[in-house]
Amino acid sequence: MSPTAKSSSTLAADRPSTHSQQQVPSNWPEDITYLTDHTYSTAVTADQRTALTRTGSADATWTQIPSASIQAPTPLLEILTITDNNHPAAGQRGLFATQHLPPDSFICLYLGHVHTNTMSDQDPHSDYDLNLDHDLGLSVDAALSGNETRCTNDYRGIAERPNAEFRDCYVQVPCAKRSSGTKWERRVAIFVLSAGKAGKRKAGVRAGEEVLVSYGKGYWEGRKAVASLRRDEEMLRIAQLALDS
Repeated sequence: MSPTAKSSSTLAADRPSTHSQQQVPSNWPEDITYLTDHTYSTAVTADQRTALTRTGSADATWTQIPSASIQAPTPLLEILTITDNNHPAAGQRGLFATQHLPPDSFICLYLGHVHTNTMSDQDPHSDYDLNLDHDLGLSVDAALSGNETRCTNDYRGIAERPNAEFRDCYVQVPCAKRSSGTKWERRVAIFVLSAGKAGKRKAGVRAGEEVLVSYGKGYWEGRKAVASLRRDEEMLRIAQLALDS
C-alpha cells in the first residue's frame, strides 16, 4: 500500500536485517523486518529530526498517544491470509480487528523507514510509501521493514466504504536531553473513522472485521499505469477493480 513513491537503492544498508529478539505478530512475512519504531535514512538531517518534535498552530490539536498505549505486537489486530477469491487481495495478507474498536480510537502506528523525498533516497517501486511531512520532505516506507499496518488493505472492491483512516498524531518517545525523559514526536497512525454527524459509523470496527482504509484514487491510477507498462495483467485487474468500485 502507498499513496506516495519512494526509491530503494540507497537505503538497504540503513535498515535492520533481522528481527533480533523482538516478538513478531503471527503470520508476519519472514522477509520483512518487524519494527517497534521508525528507522531513519542517513539522508535525514538532524534539523529534520528536530522539526518532527515541533508543534505548530495547525497541528496543535492532533491526538497525543502516550507510550503506554503503544504495544508491539498490538493485541488489537491480527494478520490473516485472505482466502476469499473475490477479494482483491486474495492470497495476500489483511489486517483484522481482534476486538471491537470504537469510533475515533487509535489502532496502530504506521511504521517503516523514514527517508527524504529526493530521487536518490526513495524507492519508485515501493507500494508501502506514505507521506510523513510534506513541508519537511519526509516519507515513511514499509516495503522492507514495518509493522502490522503494512498489511492494511484499501476498501475498494471489499466494502462500501473504509472503516479506518490515516491520521497525523504525536507519540511519546524517550529523550535523555529533557528533564521529563520524553518528548512528543510526529507520526502517522491508523485510527477508526469517527461516527460522523449522522452517527452512521457509530459501530466502529467490529471484532473479526477487516480494517480498511482509502489509498485514494490517485494511488490506483498510478498502479494501473505501472501495470500497463509492465504488462502485468493481475496488477491491472486489481487496479481496475478498485477504480470501478
